[in-house]
Amino acid sequence: MLFMKNIFNKIIAVVPPELQDKFDEIQLKTSIRRIRFFTIVAIAAKLINALFVYFANEHKQEYGLFNYIDYSELTIIAIFNLAIFFFRKSSKRRVQWLICYLFIASCYIIYEFAINLAGAPGHIPFIFFVSFFFFTIIPDFKPQIFITYSVLYFIATMVILMTKNMYINEYYGVPSHVLNIFVILLVTKILLYNSKVKTFVNTYEINKLNENLLSAKKELQNYNDNLEKMVVKKTERIVELQNTVLETVAELVECRDDATGCHVTRTGGYLKIFLDAVIESGLYKDQTAAWNIEQMVLSAQLHDVGKIAIDDAILRKPGKLTDEEFDNMKTHTVLGGDLIRNIQKKTGEQEFLDYAFIFAVYHHEKWNGSGYPYGKAGEDIPLPARLMAIIDVYDALISERPYKKAFTHEEAVKIIREEKGTHFDPALTELFLSISDSLEK
Repeated sequence: MLFMKNIFNKIIAVVPPELQDKFDEIQLKTSIRRIRFFTIVAIAAKLINALFVYFANEHKQEYGLFNYIDYSELTIIAIFNLAIFFFRKSSKRRVQWLICYLFIASCYIIYEFAINLAGAPGHIPFIFFVSFFFFTIIPDFKPQIFITYSVLYFIATMVILMTKNMYINEYYGVPSHVLNIFVILLVTKILLYNSKVKTFVNTYEINKLNENLLSAKKELQNYNDNLEKMVVKKTERIVELQNTVLETVAELVECRDDATGCHVTRTGGYLKIFLDAVIESGLYKDQTAAWNIEQMVLSAQLHDVGKIAIDDAILRKPGKLTDEEFDNMKTHTVLGGDLIRNIQKKTGEQEFLDYAFIFAVYHHEKWNGSGYPYGKAGEDIPLPARLMAIIDVYDALISERPYKKAFTHEEAVKIIREEKGTHFDPALTELFLSISDSLEK
C-alpha cells in the first residue's frame, strides 16, 4: 500500500490535506452535473433508436411503438439518476464509491448504445466511442478512487467484448487496440486532473492572499481611523488647554489692573465682529486670505500681557498717570512682545503666538506715526494691530476709568471718526463706522 501510495504521489498531483475536502466537494458537484447530462442524452438516444426501429418495421401497426423501447435499460438509467439525487447529500466518500460502481454497472447500457450506433462488425469504432464517453464523465475524486475506477472500467470493457463476441480472440489486434486507447485516455485524464489540482490550489492561494490583503487593508484603515480620532482628540485637548491658559493669563492681567475690568473679554468679542466684516468686505484680501480668524481672536487676549511686568503702583493708580509713569506704562508693549517671543522659543509655536506678538507690541501705534513703542506709521504697522488699535480705543472710550466717565456709544464712534487718518487706518475706520451699531451694548 505504501508503495502504491508513493506511485500515486509521483504520478498524480496531491491536494494539500487542509484543502482536500473542499476540492472533493467541487469535483463531486462537477461530476454529478456531467453524469446527469450524459444520462439524459442516453435516454434520448434510446427513445430515438426505438422510433427509428418502429418506423422501419413493416409490422409497426401490429406491435406499436412501446414494444420497441428497452424499459430495463431506461429503468437502470432512471434509478442511477435517482441514486445520485438522493445520495449526493450523504457522506461524500460513500457517494463517491456509489457513483464509481454504478458507472461500472451501467457499462452494459452504454455499450449497447454504442453497438446500435457503430454496428456489430465495427469493433474499434464502438470501443473508442465507449472509452471516450466514459473517460469524459469519470469522477475526478481522490487518486485512489480514480485509479480504481479506471481499472474496473478497463476490465468491464474487456469482459463485455469477450461476452458479446466469442470469436474476438481470432482478431488479435483488438485487445491491443483497447489497451492502447485505455492507456492514452488514462494518461490524458491524469494530466487533466493534475491541471485541475494546480488551478484549484493556485486559485485558493490567490483568494487567500486577497483575503489577507483585504484583512490587512481593513486593519490599516481601522488603525488610521483610530489614529485620526486620537489626533483629533489630542488636538482638541491641546486647543482646550491653550484656551484655558490664555483665559487664565488674561484674567491675571485684569486682576492686576482694576481699571480695565473685562476689557480683554470685550475686545475679543468686538474684534471677532470686526474681522468678519473685513473678510466679507474683501478689504486687504491679499493679506487676510491666509488668516486664521479663530486663532487671531484667541491670541488677541494677550494684547495687554506685558502689563504683568508693570509696577502695581502705576498699574493700580486710581488717578491720572504722570508723564514719567505713563512712559513706564508704555513699556508694557515691548515687555509683552519679549514674553511672547520667549514662549515661542520654548514651545516652537508660530502662527498662534505670531498674532499675539503683533497685538501685544503694535496695538498702540498710530497711522500718523505718533504712537508707541516704535513710532511706526501707515501700512508699516501690521494690519492685525491696526484693527486692534480701533477696537482697543473704542472699548477704552465706552468704559469708565478713575480719571474719566464712560462715553456713550455715539460719542465713542464720533471720536474714532475724528481720528480717521491720524490715529487710525482710514479704510479700516470707514469699515468700523459701517458696523459700529452691531457693537453697541
